Amino acid sequence: MDTTKIADGIDGLGDREIKAGGFKLTMGSVFAIFAFLSTIVGGLYGGFVLYQKIEEVAGLDLGAYQQQMDVMDAKVTGISEKVEESVEYTRDIKNGLKDDLLRVEQQTDRIEDTVRKSEDKIRSLIDAAELRFENQRERVRTSQTTSMKDLEDKLMDKLQRALDNPLSD
Repeated sequence: MDTTKIADGIDGLGDREIKAGGFKLTMGSVFAIFAFLSTIVGGLYGGFVLYQKIEEVAGLDLGAYQQQMDVMDAKVTGISEKVEESVEYTRDIKNGLKDDLLRVEQQTDRIEDTVRKSEDKIRSLIDAAELRFENQRERVRTSQTTSMKDLEDKLMDKLQRALDNPLSD
């Protein structure tokens, strides 16, 4: 194949005329007519598809959609009521726990006061007992010291008498 002949044929293509139905048409006008007819056919097809969509929307049962919307609204309302009930129940639980904590805290304070009073009382009892024990020990020591002194004095007297008169007893 000779490409120069093809190129020469293409160069003169725009100037050639075609006869169809008694009309003389150039290649440019043939393409313009083809483009025009394609636009018309595409517009008609788009209009047909749009018409089908409009018919489909017009044939919709809006009552069914409204009924579905009402059902959904009822569900949403039921859910929001349950959420409100849950919030209220949670608030009641929180307040109950707060009251319980306050009661436990008051009881703890009372127990602490009782323990402090008991500690003070026990300390004073221990101090008093120590004082009594110390006094008792002192009395016993004094008594023992006195008894020992008396016993020593008696022994010394006997010893002295025995020494003074060895034959008397």
